[in-house]
Amino acid sequence: MNRILHVRRRFFLSTGAILLVLVAFFSCSKEGTQELIPEFSKVNFEIRSLKQAPVLYSIKVNDFTIADSAAIVGQYTNVVERAATPQRLSITEIYSNTVLLDTMITIPAGESTYTIYQIDTAESAQPLFIVGGQATDVPVDSFMMAFYVNDPAFPETFDILVYKVVDFAYAEVPPVHIYKDVKRGSFTEFSLFVGSGFFMAEVRTPDGEMIPGMLPIDPQNPFGGGGTVEARCGFNINNHQIIKMAAADMGDGTYAYYQECMFMY
Repeated sequence: MNRILHVRRRFFLSTGAILLVLVAFFSCSKEGTQELIPEFSKVNFEIRSLKQAPVLYSIKVNDFTIADSAAIVGQYTNVVERAATPQRLSITEIYSNTVLLDTMITIPAGESTYTIYQIDTAESAQPLFIVGGQATDVPVDSFMMAFYVNDPAFPETFDILVYKVVDFAYAEVPPVHIYKDVKRGSFTEFSLFVGSGFFMAEVRTPDGEMIPGMLPIDPQNPFGGGGTVEARCGFNINNHQIIKMAAADMGDGTYAYYQECMFMY
């Protein structure tokens, strides 16, 4: 009998405690509002440009200024408030007051780095290429390669076929990678290439035809004049390389096609 009374008394006290907690909770909810603590992230921005003259940039995320006089050489660090939705990144060339970039980015938690590549050197240079918020680790004995083509000698849309040269005497057939439907004035995606050998490229129309003035690569004589000879940014492996493809006007409507290194990171 005493045991039953004891259990009932404990239950009554527990229920009363719960009611007390609920009353306190609703009182707080009535008298005040829940305060959200803002979350901040550390961001690093750097701009790399092919321009030779001194140039300064303003870098903003929404209305917050990351740097008001960023130079081509240097990394600019600040702390910004994160948002649940993408935030507006704008970059303005100060001297010409030209908006070079106006886009949306999603800033991750913790620390992130964004690198902006200014490719063309004309006034109001476009396009820009942004690297950020992604892993840059590449498997051992391999590298990532992308192309950029903005020469009017190339079609509006084309394919880039990449062949690997083996022992300087043979090009692997079929090509080890094909960049499909490349848009002139745009960057291709990055593709992974294994090994540190030479890689050569052909440019064909989406229908598979060679573009005017470019000869196909001879698998038995890859350096015999077909395609374009590789122009890597260096033979370091485990990095990203951006290669520019262009044409030299030889007169009489003929062109010599070539590659040149743009950026490596």
